[in-house]
Amino acid sequence: MTRRGVPARRLSASAAIVLACAWPAGCARALREPPSLADLGAGGLTPSPAMVPPLLQRAEVLYASRNPVRVREAGQVWLEAARADATRIEGLIGAARSYVWLVDHEPVAADREKYATLAVQSAQWCERVKPDDPGCAYWLGAALGVQARERRSTALDALPLIEAAFKKAAGVDPEMEEGGPDRALALLYLRAPGWPSGPGDPDLGLAHARRAVEIKPDHPPNQMALAEALVATGDAEAGRAMYRRALEAARQREAAGDPDAPDWIREADGALADKTNGS
Repeated sequence: MTRRGVPARRLSASAAIVLACAWPAGCARALREPPSLADLGAGGLTPSPAMVPPLLQRAEVLYASRNPVRVREAGQVWLEAARADATRIEGLIGAARSYVWLVDHEPVAADREKYATLAVQSAQWCERVKPDDPGCAYWLGAALGVQARERRSTALDALPLIEAAFKKAAGVDPEMEEGGPDRALALLYLRAPGWPSGPGDPDLGLAHARRAVEIKPDHPPNQMALAEALVATGDAEAGRAMYRRALEAARQREAAGDPDAPDWIREADGALADKTNGS
């Protein structure tokens, strides 16, 4: 998962959660009853089931551009596919994936919150259609994570749900999304507040980061998760070396045409700059 640029000085996760819950509105539930599948994403066309394959193909092409306008369109096309056949989950997983990506690339806060909500709702419906599917669990965890970031009042309620979702995905299909479940668990344990507020545990984060790298050694996000874990557990030199390795791998992927590589390069560059400056 990529991250938008954030100010160098920001609240710790635990402080942000405490402050969010201190407001008069208090903490909010992370999961609410989603709209009907027909109304998800403001509704729209309900094509015949025969249209699902071409809709899925079109959405993938739109998403592959990594252009925000086209990714927004991809999300709507994926929802069309979901409405066309309520027994299939490809459209719901695609919609959740596109909206999570948009949260990381949208400059307007209100739009980020809207897309985070749509991501959560799409993943909720995915789990309703196929409760045991690891993809539904994985994208629910990711969607709840970006929602917690955009609506801090949901973070405290979301943390155990995020942990459970990623554990569920890891238990069924640890290799999905290039080792995504263990990578996501690593980042959760590294960035969440520790006991008693949350599940944060740098040593556990390091263990899951190592597992993700074992599953997919050359995947730059796995390498960056391990780099972050090494720094968090006191091995800054090894962490910097791993960030440099991730940066080189990301540049190779960019040369090969990977549309996500520019995000990975920015993240690795930013982390190395922070470490060089001693932050």
